[in-house]
Amino acid sequence: MEEKKLTGYPSIDKPWLKYYSDEAINAPLPECTIYEYVLDRNQDNLSRTAISYYGTNISYRKLFRQIDSVASALEQIGVVAGDIVTICMINSPETVTLLLALNKIGATANMIFGAGSIEEIESQIRESKSKIVFTLDVFQDKFINIDDTHVEIIIVCGMTQAMSLSTRIGAKLMKGIKNSSIPRDKRFISWKTFLQNSVGKSTTVSNPESPAVITYTGGTTGGSKGVILSNRAIIAVVHQYIISEKSLKRDSTWAQLLPLFIAYGVTCSLLIPLAVGMKLIVRLPMSESIAYICKRFHPNHVIYGPAYWEALADTNKKLDLSCLCAPISGGDMLHTATEEKINNYLKHCDCRYPIMNGYGMTEVGAAVCVNMTGMYKLGSVGIPFPQNILSAFDVDNGNELPYGKEGEICIYTPSTMLGYINELSETANILRMHEDGKLWVHTGDLGYVDEDGFVYIKGRLKRYMLRITNGIHKKVFSSFVEKVIMQHPKVRSCVVVPMGDSNEHQVPVAFLIPKGEVEPTDVLMSEIKEFCDTELDEYHQPIKYYWIEKIPLTKVGKVDYKMLEKEAEKE
Repeated sequence: MEEKKLTGYPSIDKPWLKYYSDEAINAPLPECTIYEYVLDRNQDNLSRTAISYYGTNISYRKLFRQIDSVASALEQIGVVAGDIVTICMINSPETVTLLLALNKIGATANMIFGAGSIEEIESQIRESKSKIVFTLDVFQDKFINIDDTHVEIIIVCGMTQAMSLSTRIGAKLMKGIKNSSIPRDKRFISWKTFLQNSVGKSTTVSNPESPAVITYTGGTTGGSKGVILSNRAIIAVVHQYIISEKSLKRDSTWAQLLPLFIAYGVTCSLLIPLAVGMKLIVRLPMSESIAYICKRFHPNHVIYGPAYWEALADTNKKLDLSCLCAPISGGDMLHTATEEKINNYLKHCDCRYPIMNGYGMTEVGAAVCVNMTGMYKLGSVGIPFPQNILSAFDVDNGNELPYGKEGEICIYTPSTMLGYINELSETANILRMHEDGKLWVHTGDLGYVDEDGFVYIKGRLKRYMLRITNGIHKKVFSSFVEKVIMQHPKVRSCVVVPMGDSNEHQVPVAFLIPKGEVEPTDVLMSEIKEFCDTELDEYHQPIKYYWIEKIPLTKVGKVDYKMLEKEAEKE
């Protein structure tokens, strides 16, 4: 067969397809809802454990019965197809069953962060027009004085009620965790009282195009926005990963550590393993280290942010990680030097696979490309899924760029969101129709695609500053400065943020973490400044440097740039 001649443009050549089988390339996406998809794929798997949660094991058979019971209770309190119900909970069997029960009857789950401010919670409920809210008892006080919303019923779930008796006792004695009394307010009822409404059976609404979930963007560099994801969009991510990744097996275990109020947690860390039929180890989000999870549960699949994998490598303790067949990283940039460090550590701990770095965003259902078994390149975020197209476009003229040329990464994918909730202008800004007739997602990320189809992310378009030096304006990209500083042999991590007027003139400020046992002294700081004077031009040289013990993270585990910008302004 004559080899296909490359045109030089990723969207035309799609060079990543050479890594996929014909079956993966040509497989149609299922036309169903999330609930129907998970149910259909587990009809012959009902006896296997679906969820293991702090001493409690739930089989797939029991999980589907619980989903039906919760769905029935929802219908009895008035929830119908098209309604939006707010879930202000964290990882637990109740959250999983509630999410799938809402999907079963055609309602939409509005997933919000319970530890957020009252103002943020109130805004997200108001924007979604939710009449019913499910919350944990630890968050319930935030709902007592909420005004100007449509909320009529608030169902309160105890954080420990699904745990085994011994675990609940341990949580109460050792952690001081106990169930709180429900407020004396007619709107509030308990989860137990809510379930008493169930008549056992419920409606199943099949509409792949309907909204399934609303999740919120991280807001690391700007305001958080509600992203509406359809059943089709979420299944597009889940199904493409399942037919592409060779390591997925039913007899495997998957550690569900990511919070379920983010798209990455719902789509990748919950629905992929459930659709495969795996055993899902559900834990409170980001409450335990990867080392602890691996020592106790020996999972085969773990998804966590780069900061958590780096923290594991920095322990430098020999662990048995031979159980891991998919150590997955995503949600934030992973510098090549850090990736090499993590890979060396994994190899030292007998893991046969490198860290599988991936890429995506809430607006495309979480993941669009990833390094997979047998398809890996250091420094890349992997190859696009079979039906996805990623390419770099010129920021100024909008033209597609050839291989190796850096521009804004744009995505064409069946997992594209329906839009931002009540944000038409913001939706139009990120979803743009190109001359090829395709609706592309403009990510705001800088990167390029190589001739093999591997994608490389170099930073955020928004993560730059306008600096005036000698009367000349010039863009300074934070990621470039960080990359140079991290080449210093005594610097482990670095974050560069702007300081100054956001519209006129800004200057870079560097926050540093030293390597290993290196002392963060003034002498070392001077050494790093001299290094930057040599390696960076005048525009890119930070005007201030600060030592920090750790890089602050947002609620979803990404670098909290806004917090560091505030710290820079304080000094």
